[in-house]
Amino acid sequence: MLDYTDQLREHFFNPRNAGVLEAANAVGEAGSLAEGNAIRLMLRIDAATRIVEAARFQAFGGPAIAACSVLTQLVEGRSVEAAQRLTEADIDAALGGLGERRHCADLGQQALQAALAQFLGVDPPAPKPVAPAEEVKILAPKHESRPKVAREVPLSPAEEAEVIAAVIEAVRPNLRADGGDVTLLCVEGSIVRVHLTGNCSGCQLAALTLGGLQKRLADALGRPIRVVPGAAAPLVSIAGVGR
Repeated sequence: MLDYTDQLREHFFNPRNAGVLEAANAVGEAGSLAEGNAIRLMLRIDAATRIVEAARFQAFGGPAIAACSVLTQLVEGRSVEAAQRLTEADIDAALGGLGERRHCADLGQQALQAALAQFLGVDPPAPKPVAPAEEVKILAPKHESRPKVAREVPLSPAEEAEVIAAVIEAVRPNLRADGGDVTLLCVEGSIVRVHLTGNCSGCQLAALTLGGLQKRLADALGRPIRVVPGAAAPLVSIAGVGR
């Protein structure tokens, strides 16, 4: 598992209020499966008192699961007006700081506002635009420095293969320290197939590991990448890397 705060680990390993909420009268969604983080927040709000009586969530992506878990705790028992004042900073603080994963707190706040807007019968606030990255990290081969440079010339297939292999090798020590491991199976266009073993192969741990690895690869390559688990027999091949 990658570097996460104690609070994030706690809410990921022991998520509060996960699952479907029966009789929900306010539902909000944010993110997408294609981007590696998707959230569905369900609330049951008393129509007379306007108090959030119950909150449940479904989410994909490790930090997104933790963000939703803590969000349901923050919102339950609050009035609609108080819930509207909850911000991504409140979610971030409750998890001890998400750092570069702060966008998961943003998604949680967006899902909350969408659910409350549905209850009130109004249009939800427009999602915050994602600021384009000013620079993209290029992962250099082993034993070389890794400079930050603006991506102007696309990487060749051979260069992308080297980057993918290097990123996976870089995260393996952290995964092994937590009793898991990841092995590259193959690359097919924008799909990177990996084999997860040990603690990383559990359902929620798999989502956490794949989401973190997917983000690292996308940052390193400068283009969208989808990481999916594959079967055993880790026969590494790089096929059709590139656009």
